[in-house]
Amino acid sequence: MLEDRPPRVLIVTAHPDDETLFGGAVYKLSHSHGGQVDLAVLTRGEGGYRAATLAEPLYGLKLTDPEVARVHLARIREQELRASARILGLRECVFLDQPDPGFTIDAAGATAIEGWDTDFIRRRLGELLLQGRYDFLFVMLPLPLTHSHHRASALLALEVVAGLAPHERPLVLGTSGHTRRRAVAEEHRQGFPIPEAEDFSYAGVPGQPRADVRPGCVFEFDRTRRFGFRDRLDYNIVVDWAIAEHKTQGVMQLRRSAIELERYWYFALNLESGAARVQALFERLAEPPRP
Repeated sequence: MLEDRPPRVLIVTAHPDDETLFGGAVYKLSHSHGGQVDLAVLTRGEGGYRAATLAEPLYGLKLTDPEVARVHLARIREQELRASARILGLRECVFLDQPDPGFTIDAAGATAIEGWDTDFIRRRLGELLLQGRYDFLFVMLPLPLTHSHHRASALLALEVVAGLAPHERPLVLGTSGHTRRRAVAEEHRQGFPIPEAEDFSYAGVPGQPRADVRPGCVFEFDRTRRFGFRDRLDYNIVVDWAIAEHKTQGVMQLRRSAIELERYWYFALNLESGAARVQALFERLAEPPRP
């Protein structure tokens, strides 16, 4: 697809389960186009214990107890991520083993998270990018009112890419998930917002020029595009499979089929000429699956 070979993609996220945001495009890229997609996840998600009630009898552990979660949840969430990765077609999952102190939306635009070794993160991400020779890097779009770990993981990745030589840089895309239905957007406004596509705009992160995007340079993967037997299938089916593997994340299950559009924003630090390569990629991803 690129230079007579399938594309190589690295995804950088903060927690196990964040990979599902990219699920539709990644599933098709890996399964239909032979793409190599790897994941670097900064934490093992031990801070996500509050909604684990329904998973407690499955794992035989009182996972909503923070002391129990601190001992056991990281291992369990790694297992859940690897099960999700098998569905989505991720080739390799690399854990950077930073602590997960729990949900916060504080410190907008900051990369300093309690307990994170940001020098190690920068160094390890740089090694992965140089070793993998990736064509594309996907991160979560660093929105102002989102989990600070999500935002920090994206900003750190952008910082690392900016420090590479131009010929070593992958094209970096920030991903956001959207619904076409206002009722769904309202339902998810608290906690895990899913913005309505028509109303959404992104203006960057104050004080973080690397997070700026090129105006009008946005690409979409429509999870709801129908195909298959009597046009009854779509890509939210496989994303829902992946979400279901994260059984300790009870609230996450409420997001099944909620995201209809994955949007990929083209950061301004990319070469302007690279947008044509991204356009070609998403045109291929929009093609109907081969019978």
